[in-house]
Amino acid sequence: MSSHRMLRRLGISALLAAAVGVTSGTASAQGTAYAFNRYEPTPAGDTFFAAQRPWYSPGDGSFGIRGGLVADYAYRPLVQRNAAGMDASNVLIEHMLLVHAQLGVGFLDRINVHLNVPMLLLQTGGGAAAGPFTAFTSPAIGDMRLGARVRLFGHADRDPISLHLGGNFFFNAGLLTGNTNTNVSDNLFRGKFDLTAAGRASILRWSFGVGFHYRDVNVSFQSGAPPQAGHELYGSAGLGVALLQDRLTIGAEGWLSSGISNLFGYPWTNGEVIAGVHYLIADTILVGAGAGPGLSQGAGTPTVRGLFTVAYAPVRRPVVAGPGDADGDGVLDPDDQCVDVPQGEHPDPARIGCPLVDTDHDGVFDGEDQCVNEPMGDHPDTARRGCPLADTDRDGVFDDTDQCVNEPQGEHPDPARVGCPDGDADSDGVLNGADQCRDVPAGDHPDPARAGCPLPDRDGDTVVDPEDHCPDVAGSPHPDPMRNGCPGLVRVQNGMLQILAPVFFATNRDRILPRSFPVLTAVADALRAVPSIRRVSVEGHTDDVGDDARNMDLSNRRAISVVTFLTQHQVDAGRLEAHGFGETRPERPIDGLRGRPLREARSLNRRVNFRITDPATRAPAAN
Repeated sequence: MSSHRMLRRLGISALLAAAVGVTSGTASAQGTAYAFNRYEPTPAGDTFFAAQRPWYSPGDGSFGIRGGLVADYAYRPLVQRNAAGMDASNVLIEHMLLVHAQLGVGFLDRINVHLNVPMLLLQTGGGAAAGPFTAFTSPAIGDMRLGARVRLFGHADRDPISLHLGGNFFFNAGLLTGNTNTNVSDNLFRGKFDLTAAGRASILRWSFGVGFHYRDVNVSFQSGAPPQAGHELYGSAGLGVALLQDRLTIGAEGWLSSGISNLFGYPWTNGEVIAGVHYLIADTILVGAGAGPGLSQGAGTPTVRGLFTVAYAPVRRPVVAGPGDADGDGVLDPDDQCVDVPQGEHPDPARIGCPLVDTDHDGVFDGEDQCVNEPMGDHPDTARRGCPLADTDRDGVFDDTDQCVNEPQGEHPDPARVGCPDGDADSDGVLNGADQCRDVPAGDHPDPARAGCPLPDRDGDTVVDPEDHCPDVAGSPHPDPMRNGCPGLVRVQNGMLQILAPVFFATNRDRILPRSFPVLTAVADALRAVPSIRRVSVEGHTDDVGDDARNMDLSNRRAISVVTFLTQHQVDAGRLEAHGFGETRPERPIDGLRGRPLREARSLNRRVNFRITDPATRAPAAN
């Protein structure tokens, strides 16, 4: 594993190493100083703080000169982190304040030369375990920047897109002044080269730039370790809104840089965003303020940064000619409320120089049109000027005759209700217009003689009359046609599969006794014979003798035993559900009973019920 990665895991502050080239006992660097402040101001007069909005000269052969100051305050720009690289454990620089003095000259409407001189006014910090690091407490000059940019095509503030090429060279102040550890100078040569795209769309101003930062300084964590600083890639972007005749710009910017030797790695990746505002006073003095957070933990990225600028940045505006008549309608522009639109043959009396408006082009002017954005079409509404007859559900039947305004009539209109679809009240697939039993589904046995009706079932035992061998006596389904629908051990009545013999279990157990096999086999036969009974609840009940919780458990196990028996006799388990109710639902109350009546009541209460839950059994059909 490289020494760089080992020290990152140990939590040695890469931020400190970037600033002063220090590790746990060993420092190795070509230079002992490092300008770690990550903010580079745009040239004087740009309307963004960090993303370039290039300007040149008026275009009439004269020079354009701009100059000013930028105050740059950074809170906690250098922090030594713990092993996780997250918590601020040692603040090396708490506050840092610089002022940048700027001057720029533009000429030939294509070239701009600019100078930036950073001056350190305040630097406080120096936390514990900082090695040889010490905050530089006196004012100092930073690396001076001399730059130039060239317009390749387009103008940043006039065209949707423009392209500019720039270069910057830094004069290393540490070597010139003798202050070699100010944290604002590399003490070695460096330069920046960038390509900027910028433009204007209506009130929007935008800028996007990328570049390469040549830095001859290389800071290593240990002797012999590969360099971790040095050359960088960087980019910036900004978007703003220009208001008040371009005097006010409100926007947001962001910038990002990363060392090439450890691309996008900690701690050599720096990113910040800022929200700012610029205002041009009297077309001459540009003032601006902004603030925003750091987005990374790289060396020089502060917790928060604040900026303020004031610059001499004169703007020449076109000379306004005397009053004209741009639209040629005879109304001079100062009085014309529609300068670019002739008033035409129908002038608007409420707006001088404007025509009456017909937004929907239906021949009714907006002042009289009650449906300004909707043409009246071929079927105008006589009650609403300029409106079409409404067809809310778009079914071709206008609302004034549509009896179902919000519901299209569809492919099967109701012959009895104009504009309404034919319904299916019983959801059996037979529309109401043809359904002779609108409120009764045809079911699994539809009557071929009566559309939408089920075959009759006079005794209500789920066996339709043509298949019921005993149509007037409630019975149960049976595979044998001669017994189908006839009384036996089971009958279907009132939503129940009623068994005519009880289900017996071993005492206090869930084992079914063999004498109950015939009645349960009859239940299985009935269910197999009528698949239209889709769901049956098998419900176990006990008497009141014994513990309540034990009775509840016993009744549930007995219900499960019955379900198991039925599934073993070819009844689909998905049609069955088991429930135990213990002694909570007695068939016959036992209050006040003694002797034989009490024993009989308890015998009735020990039972198994079969409740049809899907579908509910129909009542017997009328004769």
